[in-house]
Amino acid sequence: MIRNYIYMFIISILFSSAFTHDCVELNPYDYGYCDMLLGVGWTADGCTYISGCDWTNSEGNDDSGYFFESMEECEDECFNHEGILGDLNEDGTINVLDIVLLVNIIINDIIPNNHIQWAADLNLDVLLDVLDIVLLVNIILDASLEARPSWEIIRDDIIVPRCASCHTAGSFYAEQSGLVLTADVAYEEIINTPPTNNAALEDGLVQLSNEGGMLGIQLSYFWEKINIRDEEHYLGDHPYYGEFMPLGGPFLTNGQLSFIEEWISAGSPQTGEVVDPALLADTTIYSAPEFEILNEPEFGLQLHLGPFEVPPGGDMELLSYEDPNFSEDVFINRVKISMRPGSHHFILYTFTEDIPSYFVPEEGDIRPFYDDNGELIYGNLLAMQYHKFVTGTQWPSMDYHFPEGVALRFPHEYGFDMNTHYLNYTNESLTGEIYTNLYFSEPSEIEHVAEILMLNNQNFNLPPNEITAVERTYTFSQIRDSHNIPNNINEIKVFQLFSHAHQHMTRFDVEVEYANETSELVYTALDWEHPPILQLQNPLILTSGMGLKITATYDNWTDDYLQFGLLSTDEMMILFGYFYTD
Repeated sequence: MIRNYIYMFIISILFSSAFTHDCVELNPYDYGYCDMLLGVGWTADGCTYISGCDWTNSEGNDDSGYFFESMEECEDECFNHEGILGDLNEDGTINVLDIVLLVNIIINDIIPNNHIQWAADLNLDVLLDVLDIVLLVNIILDASLEARPSWEIIRDDIIVPRCASCHTAGSFYAEQSGLVLTADVAYEEIINTPPTNNAALEDGLVQLSNEGGMLGIQLSYFWEKINIRDEEHYLGDHPYYGEFMPLGGPFLTNGQLSFIEEWISAGSPQTGEVVDPALLADTTIYSAPEFEILNEPEFGLQLHLGPFEVPPGGDMELLSYEDPNFSEDVFINRVKISMRPGSHHFILYTFTEDIPSYFVPEEGDIRPFYDDNGELIYGNLLAMQYHKFVTGTQWPSMDYHFPEGVALRFPHEYGFDMNTHYLNYTNESLTGEIYTNLYFSEPSEIEHVAEILMLNNQNFNLPPNEITAVERTYTFSQIRDSHNIPNNINEIKVFQLFSHAHQHMTRFDVEVEYANETSELVYTALDWEHPPILQLQNPLILTSGMGLKITATYDNWTDDYLQFGLLSTDEMMILFGYFYTD
């Protein structure tokens, strides 16, 4: 009855409304041999300027609605999307808020942004209309009828049909992996049990952790094995972890992966409904994005590193400095990065105000970390102690939009120190190359100015041949004062976190301490070289009486004391991030 009522309501107002998606692939040679610029169109080669006699194609159809006024508008609409089909507002669930947003778009003839257009087109017909709303309603209503615990859904709908046929008692695969995944024993077999893979075991992983949060994800070998969306990172970081599963594919859908990830983050419980079943409606399967040569933003800056050669049989990490010589601060509201295959990560840094002028690198110089003999080139790393994180990614492509109305202030005194790390375990050289587009906001568009968070503990001493945990709490007042925030500001809203340490760090935790003396773990890094970048959809709001507690654990295997220092043989304990205030 409820379903029928919703359908009747929708159809009564929307039967004549539809919104056409503009990213229809065009043939640039379909409009006659004239020199008139028609605009920018989406073609097999990406966004392309198209000329012709008029907008009527060779079949007599008017394609004027499929052209864009600028290259930036085309790129903004037509790029590879990440997320969950149906989750229009990107809150990790599919619910009535997404229906309201879609209905609003259609009845008010609102042009949606690129993510909403993609997430709302559930039947993939490049139209937003009543059919998509019906499908969205179906997804939500069907999910509301699902009463099974989240683990039972994973076991019965994913693990048993996709894994148990190979992982049965006595089978070759069960013996090799140490896992029997039939319905009667799957949970006991997988939760907190040691992997048989020696590399994963040495890295401290269990088959599937119930720690919850970021830590649970990072400790779970099972997640590493199924998360095909992290293919580039998996193959580069963990060449001895074995093949992705299910072996040979087809791999799990994006919906199944999102569901399992949320369940692990919730602590991998055996009972209880802890994940929205509507996530499973996304049946698309991840495909690696192709390298894209980005067009320069109309209002912003493009940074281009490379192309450069990555020798076979190893890795290469380097730095290169570029200074656009800004005369005043600029405000960044979007970052788009595209990297050729093989990149492990790319990070943009700037410099702190106290960097000596003789440490600022020469613009355009390529500064590799290691020489041909594998020895550190310390002179190339001197400036790193003054690095200040700006942005970065471990994915082959990224298109990050700051929260609506928020733009990051980039101080004009220094430029960008680009850090890239490429992996090449093949027998042939490969080419590395990175494009970075920084899109700027006009001052009138900015409601909140975001600043770079930097909490740097330099006061620690690590005894030789010992494992030591160093703790440091930054109160709300200390954070406010160290970032020159006025005393009348009562809330600091943090929406990104990123740790930085050197090779002796084995774990880096960030906890929020509340005024009632309770605390909550919000960030964990287990890899000093490649810590995760935590982006918070809902900002972490710090107020008076609260603070951030940082705990870094170090293994000093040397015979000397270690303190804060510049070289990779020294140590660091820094938390970066973004924040804004009202």
